[in-house]
Amino acid sequence: MQLLFLLFFAIWLAAMPRYAAVAQPVPEYGFAKYALRGQPASSLGTNVVNHIRYSESARRIWLAGRNGLVYTDDGGATFHTITAIRRFNENGIQALDVRGQRIWASSSRLTERDGRRFPTGDGLMFSSDGGRTWRELAQPLDQPGDSVERYGINVLRALPITVPQQNVIYDIALGTRDSSVWVATWSGGIRRTQNNGQSWQRMVLPPTGRQRIAPTDTLSFRLEPRRGAQGDLVFLGFSVLQASDGAVWVGTVDGICRTDEPEALYPSWVKYNRTFGGLSGNWVIAIREQAATARRARAIWAASWRAESGQENFGVSWTRDNGETWRTALLGERIYDFAFRGDTVYAVGTNGLFISPDGGETWLNRRSIRDALNPRKFIRAQAEFYALCFEPFGTNGRLWLGSEDGTALSTDGGNSWQIFRADLATDEKTKTYAYPNPFAPRIDGVTRIRYQLSRPASVTIRIFDFAMNPVRTLIQSQLRPAGEDEDVWNGQSDTGVRVANGVYFYSIEIAGEAPLRGKILVLE
Repeated sequence: MQLLFLLFFAIWLAAMPRYAAVAQPVPEYGFAKYALRGQPASSLGTNVVNHIRYSESARRIWLAGRNGLVYTDDGGATFHTITAIRRFNENGIQALDVRGQRIWASSSRLTERDGRRFPTGDGLMFSSDGGRTWRELAQPLDQPGDSVERYGINVLRALPITVPQQNVIYDIALGTRDSSVWVATWSGGIRRTQNNGQSWQRMVLPPTGRQRIAPTDTLSFRLEPRRGAQGDLVFLGFSVLQASDGAVWVGTVDGICRTDEPEALYPSWVKYNRTFGGLSGNWVIAIREQAATARRARAIWAASWRAESGQENFGVSWTRDNGETWRTALLGERIYDFAFRGDTVYAVGTNGLFISPDGGETWLNRRSIRDALNPRKFIRAQAEFYALCFEPFGTNGRLWLGSEDGTALSTDGGNSWQIFRADLATDEKTKTYAYPNPFAPRIDGVTRIRYQLSRPASVTIRIFDFAMNPVRTLIQSQLRPAGEDEDVWNGQSDTGVRVANGVYFYSIEIAGEAPLRGKILVLE
C-alpha cells in the first residue's frame, strides 16, 4: 500500500480555512492491512517500520512503527516495546530521533469532521535516560493572538497555527545541547525548543524567490504555509537534520534551508532548491549526513521530490561542499531514507533498495529481499521501503531495513538477509489464516497462508473458487518442518490468469492429519 501522500500534491495544496492550515498527506503506511501484532513479548510486533535509529552510547537499535517504539540490543534476537504512554502504541510513531541517552518520538492520528479525515498531530514523548523513563508533550501550537513573528529588526505578519489538524511532526532532530530539539511540523513549519519543549520558536525562512535572509535584512512577507493560492511552500516543514558540524538543515516543500547559527535567537538562513542549487525537486522528504572518508568529503544527502513545477523531478540530491554545488541521481525514484557505510550509500523508496558503492556515481537496485535461511520468507515485491540504518557491529556491521511488509537485517552489506515478521500465532482455535484478507492482488502482491505443523510432514495447498472448482495448486507434497509456516498466493490460477473478485477457499492437506481450511476474499 502506498503512502497516501504520494497520490496528489494538489490535495494538500487545497485551502482549509476552518483549520487555518493546508490540507496535508495522510501517512497511513499500510497500517490498516498490516497491523498484525506478534504474541511473544520479544517479537518486533509490527510489519510496518518507518524509522530506525542507532544509539551509539547504548549500542542499541530503535525501531518506530505501527505499534509504537521498539528496541533491540542483540541484533534482533529479542525486541522490547516501550509502553509508558499507551497512545503512542495505539497510534504508532510518526517521527524519531536518538542522540546519546536522548530519545524523542512523535505520534499522529486521524480525526474526522463533516465526513472528512484530517491527519492530526498527537504530541511527543521523550526520554533523557536511554528509555528508562518517559515524559509526554502536547503538540506545539500557536495562540490565537500570535499573528506576528519577530525576526531581528523585523516584525512579520504570521498566520497562527492553533489546531493540531494538518499539523503533524514528520521529523525530529536532537540538538547538540541537551535541551535543544528541532521539529518539522508540516503546516506548523520548522520549530525549535531550547528548553525540552516548555516553549517553541517558529523559524522564519527565506520565502519564494529569495535565497537568503538575515535578521539585519529589511523584510516584508507573511509567515503563512501554502493553502490554495495563499501562503508560501517554504513554511510547510517535512524534514530536519543537525549535522556533525552543528549546522541545521531543514527540508520544506520549497527546498532545503541551512543555518550555521543553530543557537542564535534569530538564525540566518540560506536556501537551496531547483532554482538555487539545482536539486532534483523542491519537496525534501529526508535529509541525512554521510561522514567524510579517505577518498571523499562529507556529504549532505536529500530525498528531493517534485513539488509543483514541471521542471522538477523525483530523485536524490547531494552536496559535498556545504551546498555550494549539488548533484542528482536516481531521477524518477521516490526515496524515503538513506544509510551509509564508508563510501557506500544505501537508499530506500517505492522501488526497493538502492546501493551505490562509490558515493553516488553508480547504483544497484535490490528489489527482492528474501530470508537467507527460509527463501519462502520475504518482503513482497510491491512493498514500499521506508527506513534504513547502519549499525556498526563486527567486521561488516548491520544494515537494518524497514518496510510496510516486514523488517530486514543484513550483515554483508545487503547481499543476504534475515527477515523479521509479526504474525498472529496459530492455535487450537485458529489453526490457519490468510493475510492480508481481503486481498487485492495488484496492490498487495501476495496473500500469506499461515498454518502450524506439529511434526515435519508432506503438505499440499489448493485454492478453490466459490463453487469449489480447483483454481490453483500452490504446493504439492512438499516437505515442511514442524512449527509455524506460511506459503503465498499471488491471486493467479494455474494457467497464470488473475482471478476475478470473489470468495475463494483454500485447503491445507497434511499427510496423516485432517486438512485445514480457510477462505480468502479477493477484492481489487
